[in-house]
Formats: sequence, C-alpha cells, structure tokens
Amino acid sequence: AARAARAARSGQPAPLPGIRASEALAPRRLPPLPPPPPAPPHPEQPPAYPAAPGGPDPFALDQLATDAAARAHTLLTTGRDPVGELTLWQDAVRLAAARPGSGLTAATRTLYASLAAATGRTTADLARAVAAWRQGGLEGLTVLEEPWDPPAGRFDRARPLLLAADLPAFRPWRNRLTHPQGHIQLRLGRDGLWYAYESEPGSDDWWPRGTPDLDPVGALTGLGVPGGS
Repeated sequence: AARAARAARSGQPAPLPGIRASEALAPRRLPPLPPPPPAPPHPEQPPAYPAAPGGPDPFALDQLATDAAARAHTLLTTGRDPVGELTLWQDAVRLAAARPGSGLTAATRTLYASLAAATGRTTADLARAVAAWRQGGLEGLTVLEEPWDPPAGRFDRARPLLLAADLPAFRPWRNRLTHPQGHIQLRLGRDGLWYAYESEPGSDDWWPRGTPDLDPVGALTGLGVPGGS
C-alpha cells in the first residue's frame, strides 16, 4: 500500500480532454425536441399497501395514492388541477366524499376522525359536509355553509310556484325558503339550482336531501312534502 501511494504521488496527472474556446462558444442550432409521448388513457391503480403495526392506514394510503394519480392524469391531459384551489376543509370534504359506500364503517370512521381532526372540525360536521358535496359538489358545500342574498327574480318566483303546486307558503330568509312546519327547506345556490334540506320539526339540524333542480318544486321530489296552505 505504501509503495502504491508513493507511485501514485510521483506519477504525472492524466491529460484532460479539452476543446478550443472559439469552438465551444460558436453559435449552433440544436435539433428540435422530440414530441412528448402520448398521455396514458387513464391513471393506473396504486400497488396494494400491507398493514403494519404502528404503520399508516393502508386504506388511507390507497385513497391518497389513487387521488394523486387521478389529479396528475388530469393535469397532464388538460393542463389544470381540478382541485388545486380548494381550501384545506374543502379538500378534506372532497376526499371523504370520494369514499365509496354510504355507511360509516370502521375504516370510514377512522378516515372521518383523521380528516376532522386535521381541519379542526367534528366528525358530525364532516358527515354533513360530505352529504352536501355528494348532493352538489363544491357548490353544494357552499350552499350548506354560506347563506347569501339573491337578487330579485328567480328567488321571488319560487314561492308562487310552490303555492301553485298546492304547497303551503314557505317562509323566506336570505336564500332559503322553509316549510311552515319547519322540517323541509329549499336553498337557492349561486348556480341557480334549488337544493332541498330536511330536519326534524322544531330542530335546526338541516341535512341535504335529494337532487338539485332548477325548479323548486322539482327539488322537493321524493321528500314526501305534505300539501295544504
């Protein structure tokens, strides 16, 4: 080893390859870039994540990976992120609403608890918001959380339409019309659609119900609203 070290110190350094400065700085035309490869037709499924004691929840990892792949595919094919401007709360509601099924299973309860804790809300708040998102997406969530004052016109025509359908006179407040028995409510969204809500009589515990409709009477379809004025 000592002889090898002395031989290395006494040897001459290997010459470095070089190029003349005039040649290196000469203008040159680069060939055009090749066209990008075609986008995949759809995002692929993520791998299966095994459960490990003390490790992350495999279901949560799968959902996040699937969501990230879908967003990346949309960004690649359209140039825009469909959820890039959502707030933390709105994105949490979107993620919870993407959970398949309607029942609160053990995995769903865990997901709701994690998302609610991360956003400073309760699981009941999240469950109600998820119902609104499934009813009408971001606009449905806005209708749930933000009352507003609609201009005269569409909102004012709703009460005569309800009366013409042999329904009682709904009480107006801002963008909301409430059944006199206090168990059915209509909310006008900024998108011009009517969103139906339901509550126990005498309780201010409103939950989204049904499908939004341009017609206030149509939005009440299937809710079993009693008539009479």
